[in-house]
Amino acid sequence: MQPRKPSRFRAFLSVAAVACLTLALAGCPKIPKRIPGTSGDKKIRVAVHVSEKANDGNPVALDLVMVSDKKLFEKLREMTAEEWFKNREQIKLDYPKKGQVEVRSWEWVPEQLIPVNEITVPAEIRGGVVFANYFKPGAHRAVVDPRKPFTIKLGPEKLEIETGKN
Repeated sequence: MQPRKPSRFRAFLSVAAVACLTLALAGCPKIPKRIPGTSGDKKIRVAVHVSEKANDGNPVALDLVMVSDKKLFEKLREMTAEEWFKNREQIKLDYPKKGQVEVRSWEWVPEQLIPVNEITVPAEIRGGVVFANYFKPGAHRAVVDPRKPFTIKLGPEKLEIETGKN
């Protein structure tokens, strides 16, 4: 017996099956911009300079607060550093979901040499506020864009932010 040659019908079925499969896959939903479990996070560089006379020669506690909640961001923009440090634990409890409130805390002494920090900013973050805990009265806060590098300058009596490359 001789082997059978493939018929035109079988060839047609093969081509039709490939065409159907291609059309079916083309109709699949598009992949979202951020796939769960992957990172849409951004890394930024934060530099810090502490004056020799910062906070009357005393250590300065500093918090970088990054938030995804628009209402909380507006509230933080109006808060003084004293209010933040007094209420920060409660605020963190009020916004317990990951990414709602991200806080990075440090404490530096005057003239301390501080290496540049690389901060990971989660994709959902909308804004950031830096609070410095000075002894003297004042707002001691600054709004920052958590998507761009910045430098924190802790002066004798106040905090300053310089944006751009660092």
